[in-house]
Amino acid sequence: MRVIRMLAAASLTCALAASSAFAQKKKPAPPKAKISEATKEKAARTNTNPEALVLQDFQKRVAAYMGVHDAAKKNALPLKQTDNPAEIKAAQESLAAAIRAERPNAVPGEILTPEIRNKFQRLMYPEVQGTSGRKTKEELREDIHEKDEGIPKPVPLKVDATYPEGNPLPTTPANVLLNLPKLPPELEYRILDKNLILRDVEANIIVDFIPNAIQ
Repeated sequence: MRVIRMLAAASLTCALAASSAFAQKKKPAPPKAKISEATKEKAARTNTNPEALVLQDFQKRVAAYMGVHDAAKKNALPLKQTDNPAEIKAAQESLAAAIRAERPNAVPGEILTPEIRNKFQRLMYPEVQGTSGRKTKEELREDIHEKDEGIPKPVPLKVDATYPEGNPLPTTPANVLLNLPKLPPELEYRILDKNLILRDVEANIIVDFIPNAIQ
């Protein structure tokens, strides 16, 4: 009888350990802050919060891109109010081509640098974990399902790539948007699977992206 009790206790211990390990696997640890030495030095020199400097850097990079966007519009077909899909597509493609010409050497991380990516992951983490996080992820899955009228084309995680025509554009949940820096109306955040993309609405191109933004 004592042996049986010992075996039962051992089995229970193993089960609890396995359950604990599973729970830990299901919920990844929060991303650790990764602030560059240059940002730390600037923060110390200017007596500024380094986290604030990271967000300021993001806004400066967005402003620089908008300068490119606005310059490109001067060399593109005018964007006018119309319900004609062909005219809308032609204007988007014209602006996209002009933007690519304005920044021929654009690379991933030009706007969403490694430390900005890390900051965004940390800002999004609380909104995609736990009970509320499950609801957020479910909202994203339902959004894609409701808008999907067929098999969506693969979305290339590539700077200046065109967002596939006809693909669903899942709405970024409000709780996630509230945690991210505001964007000018010409740009928007979109979450695709676990990736966050920065999309130029008027040109329908991917400006930059964060792979595996959601843990």
